[in-house]
Amino acid sequence: MFVGQLNRRVVTIVIVFAGCLAMSTPASSGQGIIKTSPTITSNTLLRGDVGVFGAPRGNGKTHAGVDIVANQLSTDKEVYKVRAVADGVVAYALFNGDDATEGYGYTVVLDHDNGSYTLYAHLATLASAGIVKAGSTVTAGQVIGYMADPANNEMSSGNVLGPSVQPYDKIQLHFEEFQAPRARSSTGALKPIKDGATILDPTDDLTSKGYTSPQTAKQVPSGLSATSRN
Repeated sequence: MFVGQLNRRVVTIVIVFAGCLAMSTPASSGQGIIKTSPTITSNTLLRGDVGVFGAPRGNGKTHAGVDIVANQLSTDKEVYKVRAVADGVVAYALFNGDDATEGYGYTVVLDHDNGSYTLYAHLATLASAGIVKAGSTVTAGQVIGYMADPANNEMSSGNVLGPSVQPYDKIQLHFEEFQAPRARSSTGALKPIKDGATILDPTDDLTSKGYTSPQTAKQVPSGLSATSRN
């Protein structure tokens, strides 16, 4: 069963860890900054159920972004390329988490110079590291990382590799959009960038770029084992 579209909301981050919000209050959605899709829409879809924005997590937390998952298995990593959704400056490009199966994994954050930021997490670490660096300028559509590199036995990173995530969802991009003061950056923790930020629901903006909505995203990636997606 898939969670339907959530009501429009604004969420103020109090504490964020591994894509979860510690507290949320009702209000707004994305601000239309997405100029191009972060992944190739013919190769990926929006994850339903626990992958939708605002989905419940443990300890009263909710999902702070939207999960985008592969709908096929390929040895060509270009199938899994992740792109900047708009022009910006790299505010963060590091592994986030204590080990390979914790936290956001390899993560890139872009500052779009208008108080808007986007976050791309669970990137394949070896395939993505060094493609962009903090302080570098990117343009809409520029490749900033990869979801996976199966030819080199590399899947996504971070807590997506944990046992609670089904095999067909382990090639995954966690995508967030939030508002915070301009020119934040970090070469260590994410907290200096996200502390006190207002997180936005990017679902409508993503579906307008061609993604299958969570309610109808029932395909199982070809070549990945599964009995259902729920």
